[in-house]
Amino acid sequence: MLIFDLVLATRRKERTGVERYGVHLFNAVRARRPDTLAFVRDAEDFEDKTRVIPVPNVYRGWSTLPWRIRQLGLKPSAVIFPTAPASPLFLPSNMRLCRIIHDAFPWSRERAMPLKGRLLYRDVESLMARRYDVLLGTTEPVAQELRRQLGRADIAPVGNAPGIDLLSLKEAPTHGLPEDFILAVGTVEPRKNYEQLLSLVESDEPGALPVVLVGRPGWGDIVERVRAACERRPERLIWLRDLTDDGALLWLYRRAKCFLSLSKAEGFNMPLVESAMCGSPVICSDLPIHRAVAPPWARFVGANDSSCAIWEFARNASRPEQEALQAYRTRYSWDGVASCLLASLGREGADE
Repeated sequence: MLIFDLVLATRRKERTGVERYGVHLFNAVRARRPDTLAFVRDAEDFEDKTRVIPVPNVYRGWSTLPWRIRQLGLKPSAVIFPTAPASPLFLPSNMRLCRIIHDAFPWSRERAMPLKGRLLYRDVESLMARRYDVLLGTTEPVAQELRRQLGRADIAPVGNAPGIDLLSLKEAPTHGLPEDFILAVGTVEPRKNYEQLLSLVESDEPGALPVVLVGRPGWGDIVERVRAACERRPERLIWLRDLTDDGALLWLYRRAKCFLSLSKAEGFNMPLVESAMCGSPVICSDLPIHRAVAPPWARFVGANDSSCAIWEFARNASRPEQEALQAYRTRYSWDGVASCLLASLGREGADE
């Protein structure tokens, strides 16, 4: 039996890419290992609620999970934490623990995080880092940085995949948008580098396209700056902060003139990969992780590239050939991530 801790991943309706990751990976592992179960805060969004166990309170349910496992008489071969660190109450347990960490941001840029985020993803994570029997990163660049930050040489990549169903999901048009627009997707918070995006919006470059931003408000003064820019330049910046429909996001990916990500740091950048798998042209910051996951047709923006150069990239962006698009799509699948995870767990994770 495998157990997934998805309590924090399911505490709200509007999930981040990391939270979606945990849910999708659980479903993929459960397809291979039907004895797999998950503890969740809210089971409403699970089509198959078999072996999905709700807990009554978010942080109490997360912190006391080892007690709940023992109380129910469960004897897992491994407990998997794909979204958040394990509760410190797992420290004295003899359960086998597997943690998947999505980026090294909490250690490299902890001052940009709110207090609750630092406590959970830096302090608790650091406390538990040596306790995990299996510690994985989502990609090789992430695994490499985690090895340096945490001092563990055994951290390997496990993979990542799209957060929405790009093949069978039905599009949901978003009305009232310009015919041509640039799309940016991500929580509004400091590491996404929306400062540079606002500079693009505020520039008076001739022929500049409007930017559609999809992402819930996060933290930092950048939230107010984005809100103010929307009010000041509504024809240039449209913030869809409440968009939660995956079908609407799919429609935007497929209609955008190009996808733009100017992030300062990423663990994977799921929206970038999703948009590329929809055939969108991609313009992104020149980060090691973007070099690893971006499609061959992506244009990389350097720190010194001007607004003029970025707008020129966007205006001349063209969609990839079908052959290149299909080759890129084969790189990412949840079944592939599940297979790698089970292999990392060894005999305990092998199919029964």
